[in-house]
Amino acid sequence: MSNSVCIRLNEIHIESILNDHDTFLFDCDGVLWCSPNILPGAIELLNCLTKLGKRVFFVTNNSLKTQRGFSQWLNEIGYQAKPEQIICTAWITAQYLKSINFKGHCYCIGMQSMVEELGREGFHISDGIGPDPVPPEADWIETNTIKFDDNINCVISAFDIHINYLKIIKAATYLSRPNVLFLATNDDVTTPQTDIAILPGEGTILASIVAASGRSPTILGKPRAPMFESIRLAFPDVKPNRSIMVGDRLETDILFGNRQGLTSLLVFSGATSEKKLDTIKQAVEKNTADKDLLPKFCIKDVNHLLQLIQSREKTYS
Repeated sequence: MSNSVCIRLNEIHIESILNDHDTFLFDCDGVLWCSPNILPGAIELLNCLTKLGKRVFFVTNNSLKTQRGFSQWLNEIGYQAKPEQIICTAWITAQYLKSINFKGHCYCIGMQSMVEELGREGFHISDGIGPDPVPPEADWIETNTIKFDDNINCVISAFDIHINYLKIIKAATYLSRPNVLFLATNDDVTTPQTDIAILPGEGTILASIVAASGRSPTILGKPRAPMFESIRLAFPDVKPNRSIMVGDRLETDILFGNRQGLTSLLVFSGATSEKKLDTIKQAVEKNTADKDLLPKFCIKDVNHLLQLIQSREKTYS
């Protein structure tokens, strides 16, 4: 393939897409569905690729999902997924701790999914999951009333709908100990939404902990390397040059794919419009934006990708 970028994927390219790639990595929200609606052609595409012998992974920064729960849901909507196909940041966190032979106790700002994935690998979350309420009549927190755990040697920041001032105090205080490890599932500042509400993401929570502690975390999710490194550790036969990343966000999915040596394919069904892509392309040409934000290929949506594959298959039938 050429070194060109932002190529509009059509029937000319589909042959090489299928012949040159064994592994397809999909972002989820904005690509396969816009919650709660499954996008047209999404399940059919997944089944088609599996029938063609392609390996399919679901690569998401969403730490609310567990491998087991996500795969069960995919089975219910028509795709027979195995838990190991789910590359979620709760699982990535456990795999990262395993890879560095971590021993100790974690303070985790997050949801129950973090307990499940870390627990499956034998890691112990001492505190942080669920509500940690402050009395409604309180206008200040006396620090001598806070119970700190002397055994904490890792702080994990993940998405948490129960985040509050007390949790930030605890996280920042633990991080004042220089030997305490600091991990974050991702730094997405917002989460996907389908209405007018702005939903702050894990990056918003993380920013407050970073500001209070003065510490910088190791961030595990897209577009960082640990996401793909965990896939390679679990599946050594996955080759970057024979893998394709399908996503809707330039700053996470496409940047991740390009930096990890994958082919990148942008769909316009989610966070990135054609107008936004044109704006970023112009910025890259002026050297004011990272060229790795630009996808190798782009297409309207996964339904159009499915149609190209089906047309190709009819030609060979």
